[in-house]
Amino acid sequence: MHPALAKYDDLTIVSRDLTQADGFTLSGLVHNEMHFLPAFLTHYRALGVARFIFIDDRSTDGSLAFLKDQPDVMVLHSRHRYGYQIAEEDARALGLPHQRMALVWRMLLLEKYALDQWSLHLDADEFMDLPPGLSIADFARQLGEGDVRAVWSIMLDMYPARLSDLADMREDASIDLDRDWYFDGKRHLRLRGSANPSRVYTGARARMLLKFGLNRRSSPMMQRLIRALRLPVPRYNAIRKPIMLRWAAGHRFDSAHTVSLPMSPTYLLPLRHYKFNGSIYDRIVRATTTGGNTNGGIEYQDMARLLTVMSEGDDDFRSSKSVRFTGFADFQRTGNADGFD
Repeated sequence: MHPALAKYDDLTIVSRDLTQADGFTLSGLVHNEMHFLPAFLTHYRALGVARFIFIDDRSTDGSLAFLKDQPDVMVLHSRHRYGYQIAEEDARALGLPHQRMALVWRMLLLEKYALDQWSLHLDADEFMDLPPGLSIADFARQLGEGDVRAVWSIMLDMYPARLSDLADMREDASIDLDRDWYFDGKRHLRLRGSANPSRVYTGARARMLLKFGLNRRSSPMMQRLIRALRLPVPRYNAIRKPIMLRWAAGHRFDSAHTVSLPMSPTYLLPLRHYKFNGSIYDRIVRATTTGGNTNGGIEYQDMARLLTVMSEGDDDFRSSKSVRFTGFADFQRTGNADGFD
């Protein structure tokens, strides 16, 4: 392990020691994720994940107690926090583009618990799908142990039909994946060999923000012009993410959405991203008042503005391209899953 990385390895086990446990591993960072965790664990167990390893960033909503009760979950703590800034010289030594502790945590999890083996690294609101009957271990065997060490996913924002449906979810203790959920049924990314995938479509959130003139990445005048001329929707949020990884020592996360590992030129995994969920109202409050989120909760500020405007008139999240999610075939049909023909 690089000395600059080992310097921040103060991780301690607070639930059960699964260091030597066999089976496919999923790792991640959690903070107040009780709205997602029951469904998250159930979903990935069904795909064949046998060991979950989380760094808990001092959750206060019952997440830690819940995870401690799970026989296949190991929870780690650190004296640092998600947004802690590591020393500038350590960031340079590791080749990191910024000093946020979150990148170091991600690297530590993979180097300590999934080095040179295929694993998943995900956030709690992200649900990957595979073709029916294909387990995650089967998929890892297909990937093999050659030069490829990571697989891209396309982050597909999932949303209910209307704002009133979202409001109805506000009192739900945990997310209900069996409700009617929709995604924008257009190809989002196109693989380009060893290069980063090209963005074909910018995603549902970018579409919604443009509709109401709320995309902070474009001027109000430019947004009006884009709508009038029906030009391509300008980008807003990141929609690609490497989630299937065979970690190698000395590599790095450039961000949560980019790693230095060699990427598969063949596979693109669909990733249901439940940003529009019943807990969004509380998350907006936390993100915009505590400053604990990336960029001071700017994305949640934009979400708050979007929901406010929608509540005043057109409250439909859908467009003419929206597709109700029924299974993996929906992603194949719309070009949002590659390599599984």
